[in-house]
Amino acid sequence: MPFTPRRIASKLIAVSAGLAIIAGTNLALAGAAAAAVAGPGTLPKPAVAGPGDAPLGGVVPGRTGTAITASAEVQSLHRDRTLARVRSGGDSIAAVEHPAAGVYFSGLTTSAGIRATHSVFYGTGDRTVSTDVLYAPTVQPPSSACIEITTAYTPRYPVVWAWDWCAQGNSGVAKEIRIDANFVATYTTAVNGLPAYSVDISKTNASNNTWTAYLYNFASGTWDTFWTRSGTSQIGNNGWDVFEPYVTRNPSTGVGYYCESMTGRKFEATAIQVKINNAWTNAAPENRASRYSLDLTCGSRLTWSQPALHAWSATIN
Repeated sequence: MPFTPRRIASKLIAVSAGLAIIAGTNLALAGAAAAAVAGPGTLPKPAVAGPGDAPLGGVVPGRTGTAITASAEVQSLHRDRTLARVRSGGDSIAAVEHPAAGVYFSGLTTSAGIRATHSVFYGTGDRTVSTDVLYAPTVQPPSSACIEITTAYTPRYPVVWAWDWCAQGNSGVAKEIRIDANFVATYTTAVNGLPAYSVDISKTNASNNTWTAYLYNFASGTWDTFWTRSGTSQIGNNGWDVFEPYVTRNPSTGVGYYCESMTGRKFEATAIQVKINNAWTNAAPENRASRYSLDLTCGSRLTWSQPALHAWSATIN
């Protein structure tokens, strides 16, 4: 789901280039550039799948159009609030809070893509209350991209959404796939003990600003197309990979409802990279990446970890 930080100029925190690589992860590339040049019809594999290229495969199954389960009210709320913040930095709806934490790319105009590996879960605790949606993680490329890919925990069930920011008229959810046993078996692998999928959102035609989102199919070893769109982005040159709740607080406890219903769950983003000059590089100050963090409404119930810009995790205790 779309994310535009409140008063970003005063909130961004500078990060030094000497940040340590997250201990124990085998996904980070230690700051070295990963070659982005691949043969026709191929893309570099995600780091967790090993070196080399993988061919483009089929199309990720999912719902589009009127079959999408994201309600018009939910889409309108998030679209309107995000665009209002883009224009004014304000927030007019007090009941539902919209904090976020993670990595933010500020005004990066030279990127041609973003990729990351994101954890998922389904089952106990995978629903939110009717007013809330938890985007954890959600990733938007910088440089006027058309597509944001969101892991969304909703009142119905968890899904992966392609949010279309270049759609004519109102932007919104263009496609969704439910996170269930079939999704996990096809599009995830174990990363730090959690099922996680790898996403690549790349500019595939510079002349008309076409962007394509791919999910890596671990069952077939291919990059499957999730969504493609060209046009003018409503977001501009900022990008992000963040933990982003739209949340109401339980008045009896003062914490967000999701902080209670999702106790014991961990959310994780690893191998966050941007493509610059035909090379994939870890998120770093050199590519205008910074930490971003606001109160996630859980208090001491949530443990946040982000020792480097290319990875973060949130654990609800």
